[in-house]
Order: sequence, then structure tokens, then C-alpha cells
Amino acid sequence: MDLEKKLRGKITILLVLAFALYIVFNHWGNVMGMLSSVYELFFPFILGGCIAFIINIPVTFISKKLLKLKRKGHGKVIIKYSRAISIVLSCFLILGVLAAISSIIIPNIIDTVKILPAAFDSSTIAFQNWLDSNTWLANNVMNLVNNMGIDWNHIFNTIKSTAFNGATSVLISTLGAATTFASATVEFILAFIFAIYILAQKEKLGIQFKKLLYAFMKKENVDSILEVLNLTSETFSNFITGQCTVSAILGVLFFVALMLFKLPYALVVSILIGSFSIIPVLGSAIGCILGAFLILMVSPIKAGIFLFIFIAIKQLEDNLIYPKVVGNSIGLPSIWVLFAITLGGKTFGVPGMIIFIPLCSVAYVLLRKEVNIRLEKKALKIN
Repeated sequence: MDLEKKLRGKITILLVLAFALYIVFNHWGNVMGMLSSVYELFFPFILGGCIAFIINIPVTFISKKLLKLKRKGHGKVIIKYSRAISIVLSCFLILGVLAAISSIIIPNIIDTVKILPAAFDSSTIAFQNWLDSNTWLANNVMNLVNNMGIDWNHIFNTIKSTAFNGATSVLISTLGAATTFASATVEFILAFIFAIYILAQKEKLGIQFKKLLYAFMKKENVDSILEVLNLTSETFSNFITGQCTVSAILGVLFFVALMLFKLPYALVVSILIGSFSIIPVLGSAIGCILGAFLILMVSPIKAGIFLFIFIAIKQLEDNLIYPKVVGNSIGLPSIWVLFAITLGGKTFGVPGMIIFIPLCSVAYVLLRKEVNIRLEKKALKIN
């Protein structure tokens, strides 16, 4: 009788799975459209969960420090409101770091933009002087252009028409961007409020989640799920901490190198590269482009020196710093860190690079545990 029940249960699961696969393969567009709608509907809450997860890292650290006061017998008021104090301090810490970085980077970028017209004019004058000193080359170029029979009036009229249409398009795009920005701001505020609620009641939410699982699933299955979730949470936290550590190390290395070679914008470029390095692989390249542009406005030769410095430090990061720091923090060997970055980048781009490293770490730990269990059952010991 029990065998028949198990068989019927498995047949039911197979039928449901077959029906789901049929729907997915034959109505893929509708399925993706529905999933996209659901994602947009719940996006503020998903974003709030991500924000809460990130803020929870300093919140946990500060809470542990406040608990030491309890053991020493001081600060009863602080202990009573330790969660609220931890959340407020963490928010101020993150916002303070962002404000400090912005206050250093933005003014320098604005100053660079201001000198662009002067730099363009000086480049134009230098080019004109070069042409004047090589009149034979200039005359040959002009004769070649004239012999082509180009209708310059038509070209200029086309440029003016394109510029007018482009200005109109830019205006429309600006209005659309303003609307999108306002909508995104409202969503972010809702997500942030939701994140604060999660952090303030995370123990209560955790207990409710466990009760829900234990009520509808077998205890053994729930224990396995909770173990995987705890491992995933710990791995992602360690990954974010390791990523920030790598960014700080890179920032310091670039600052020291740029100061040694007396290159301009040493502090700004170091902060740019360090900040963008939170994004694996591509982040430091974006910082390099911005830094090279800033230095180029001062001296092309110094910009070339900066690129050589970047290549040298980048090799050090890729082969030593990143695999060691991030790999050790999440328990993933160096070769698998590089594998996760490559696979994630090829699959989902930049978000894939960030997500796949901790995911691969979780898969690696679970697989290693399962392999060891199976080897013990077979009484095998492989060195």
C-alpha cells in the first residue's frame, strides 16, 4: 500500500513537471513576459532585500561590539536600543563613505570638463601651427580634397539638420530620463524603507520563515534547506567583505604608485579605480579609462605612464590579490574564482561576475561535503 502511494506521488510529480515543461517550451514568450511583470511588481522588495543584506554586514559587526558592553556591565540604554543604534550607525557609515568619495571625485571631474574647451583650442592651435610649418603637405591635402568634387554646402546643411533633429531628440530623451529618474527614486526610497523594516525585525522574520517551512515540509528537508541558506548567506557576506578589501588595497597601491611617479590626480584616480573595482574584472578597467582621461588633459605622456602602471598593478591583482583575498574569504580556490568570473561574465555580464563567485563557492562546499560522505561510505581514502 505504501509502495502504491509513493508510486502515485512520483507519477503525479512527473506529470506536473511534464506539463510545466510543455508550457515553458511552447509559450516561452508569454512565460517570460509574465515573469518580467512579476519581477517589476516585486522589484522594490527585491531591491530592499539586497540593501538589507548589504547593510546587515556592518549592523552585525556593530551589534557584536555593543554586546561587549553588556558583558562588562555598562551602557544599559545602549544595549536596550542596540539594534536601532547599529542600523542608524551603519546607514550613516555607508552614506558618509559615499558622500566623501563624491566630494573628492565630482569637483575634480567638473574642473576637468571646464578645461576641455581650452585644451581643445590649444590642440587646434598646435595643429594649425604644425600645418603652417608643413605648407606643402597642407596644400597637397587641400588639392586632393578639392579634386574629390565634394559638395560641402550639402554636407553643412545635412549637419545643421541633423544637429537640430538631434537637439529635439535630446530634449525628449531628457524629459523621459527625468521621469524615469523620479520613478527610480521613489522605488529606491520604498526599497530602503523595506530594508530598514527587515533589519529591525530580522529575528522575528527568521522564526516565521522557519515555522512556515517546518509546517509544510519534512524536518530533514528543512534542516538541509536552512543549512544551505546559512552557508549561502555567510558566503555572500564574506564575498562582499573580500571585494571591499580588494578595492581598498587597489586604491592604496595606485595612490602610492601615482605619488611615486608624481602623476596628477593621484587621489582622485585611486578612489575611482578602488570604487569601481567592487565590480569584478570590468570595474578596474572603467576606473582606468576615467583616470587616463583625467591625466590626459594634463599630459599625454603622463597618461601613457599611468597606463603602464595600471597594467602592472592589474596583473598583480588578477594573479595574486583577488584570488587570495576573495578566494580565501569565501573558501574557493584561486582557479575556481577565475572560472566563476569567466562563466558569470559570459552568462549574465557584470551581474553574473558578482553573483557567480559566491554561488560557485556554495556549490563547491556542498559538492566537497557530498564527495567526502560518499568516500567515507565506500571506506576509500584518496590522497
